[in-house]
Amino acid sequence: MATIKKRALPSGQIRWQVNFIDQIGKRRAKLFPRRKDADAYLVQVRSLVANSTYLADGQTVTVEQAAKAWLDHCEVRCETGRRMERTTLRGYSDYVRLHLTSQDMGLADILLSNLSRRRVNALRDRLLASGRSENLTRRCLSVLKLILDHAQDNGLIFTNPAQGVRVIKAKRIDQRAPVPSKDVIRSLIDQAPEDFKPHLITSALTGLRASELRGLRWQDVDFDARLLHIRQRADAYNQLGEPKSQAGYRDIPAGPLVINTLRRWKLRCPKSELGLVFPAPRGGILQHTNTLARFRKLCAAAGVKMRWHDLRHFAVSLWIEQGFSTKEVMTFAGHASVQMTMERYGHLFPSPDHQNAMAEVEARLLG
Repeated sequence: MATIKKRALPSGQIRWQVNFIDQIGKRRAKLFPRRKDADAYLVQVRSLVANSTYLADGQTVTVEQAAKAWLDHCEVRCETGRRMERTTLRGYSDYVRLHLTSQDMGLADILLSNLSRRRVNALRDRLLASGRSENLTRRCLSVLKLILDHAQDNGLIFTNPAQGVRVIKAKRIDQRAPVPSKDVIRSLIDQAPEDFKPHLITSALTGLRASELRGLRWQDVDFDARLLHIRQRADAYNQLGEPKSQAGYRDIPAGPLVINTLRRWKLRCPKSELGLVFPAPRGGILQHTNTLARFRKLCAAAGVKMRWHDLRHFAVSLWIEQGFSTKEVMTFAGHASVQMTMERYGHLFPSPDHQNAMAEVEARLLG
């Protein structure tokens, strides 16, 4: 049975004490300066005890401690090769340090048992009010959800108060991928140095991510079947590992230009003990910054403004123009879902002729 009693402290201050017995039969008490706060807590704790989800303050940890425990878990996953890359771990750590537990956000010292949906909503609003972008705020909330999921798995909290908290878009964002023209790509290929053309052609016609190009091995190039087998990638720390996701494991068809270019390149590319198609000059893993520097210099000489990643968009646009289905484009691009493909490239798919279709409907009806 839960009750509220008025108490006078030795200091003379008046407090309201909530007394109750938790789900394991242990007597609990908590003091509040106002009767209103005690009444609200009594309603809350009755519900928690009834659902066997009550946790005393001494049985839980702060948000900062929960975040550290989760990052330690991610560190173990990274070190043991359990689908956690060093760059991802660094990003998680930055989200926690710079946003979720920073001094201006004020979540670090809050106990998980006191973390409510209202507090998470307030965190979201503080992030936006402080100038963080919608995308950054959304990512911070995603990291907080992962932290609380880990805490829930370890019995430090019974429910995840961050679940379902959303960031409403201020305006619609155009997610369509920028696609360079064929004339631009031809110009870049024509002006590219001979030892850079294979890299450029392969990227523009197969749509491989930069990390996948850096991790591509000669054993993954099937010259007879004209296929590129994507089985690994090189991360920002020059570590070879699995593709970005399960969808990253795929076979990409290559045309004669790509195959013949790679055949010629194989005869003169730097020797690599790793068997890489595009190694560094001494045979190691090529730094992406070096590729970007050469590409920016080439674009400046050609009077073109574009990113290296736009070559991937160009490849996808060619597949769509050729009439590949949405499913085929999704597979070749290594996207995890059709939704992702359509958000970026839906505007490139040919629109159906609705007017002629409606005319045929009318003709069948009226003759």
